[in-house]
Amino acid sequence: MSKSLRIISGALGSRRIKTLSNINLKPTPEKLREKLNAWLVKDVKGANCLDLFCGSGSLGIEAISNGAKSCTFVEQNPQLFQILKDNIKALGIEEQCNLMRTNAETFVRRNKDKNFSLIFFDPPYSRDYYSKFLDRTILNLTQKNTVIYIEQSAHDKVIENRRLEMLKTSSTGNAKGTLFLVKL
Repeated sequence: MSKSLRIISGALGSRRIKTLSNINLKPTPEKLREKLNAWLVKDVKGANCLDLFCGSGSLGIEAISNGAKSCTFVEQNPQLFQILKDNIKALGIEEQCNLMRTNAETFVRRNKDKNFSLIFFDPPYSRDYYSKFLDRTILNLTQKNTVIYIEQSAHDKVIENRRLEMLKTSSTGNAKGTLFLVKL
């Protein structure tokens, strides 16, 4: 069974993308995506993005809609990956997208020295991806001044990492989104 999400702004604004109806999935709430788009207005234009743990791809698709040059989407769930492919095709943005059906750990390990200017880091809340794996992601896939959006449970305290400078944070419902700048 599937449901849909609205693209908030940009060239694809108000178009809808599909996602799965599944208790274990937690698409970024619309209000938090609106806030994120406002935060990223000057950083997204021309950006080379990574949407790690992308699900249906809403964060990366929003970035492309708002002027990102490209986005690499990483998703391991076969059903979600097929929905992601269908969404990208329906929107006609295949040229700007690189789709990777693999788990995030494998992608980060195999893609050392790929530098992204904007990363969406939205892992499952129930697993601890916020310490060692986040560090590995920063070291392997960023450069100084890469912008990272990290989403976590609204009940958790904001991530602290010596390689990151917090820029903005906001919560809505059960989700907390924080924007960071890589200091390397």
